[in-house]
Amino acid sequence: MKRVSLSVLTVLMILGALPLLAQENFTEGAVSRVVHIRILPGRATDFWADVRTNLKPLFEEYKKQGLLVNYSFFTKATTESEEDWNVGFRLDYQNYAALEGLAARTDPISLKIYGSREARTAAQNRRAENQRTVHSFLIRQVDPRPMTSPAPK
Repeated sequence: MKRVSLSVLTVLMILGALPLLAQENFTEGAVSRVVHIRILPGRATDFWADVRTNLKPLFEEYKKQGLLVNYSFFTKATTESEEDWNVGFRLDYQNYAALEGLAARTDPISLKIYGSREARTAAQNRRAENQRTVHSFLIRQVDPRPMTSPAPK
């Protein structure tokens, strides 16, 4: 009985240590929001006008205020289906803590950029006529740590 208890305890200790071993493999970095968008047919000019007029100035102000580390827009060269995404953007934050209370910190900035709540809502409604969000997810950058050499035998 004592041997079984000792075996169970050993297994639990090993399983409990596995997450710690995983953290030894890399250093955690910035957190990014990645958004994949499908521009609706015939709406590319309106979409890019919205990016230039609204989104880029908004992201620039977020960056200036220290809410974003960086941002970028990108396009996809291939298409797997009619519903696939063709444009995306990435918003880079220092860490997960930067996302806490983000809406309360971005609201005054977006009101400044758009001029009023009504103008902001109108721009969001026009945006919905030009695009569909296909995916939106968070990723965390990691930097693999160097391999450690095994202890000599």
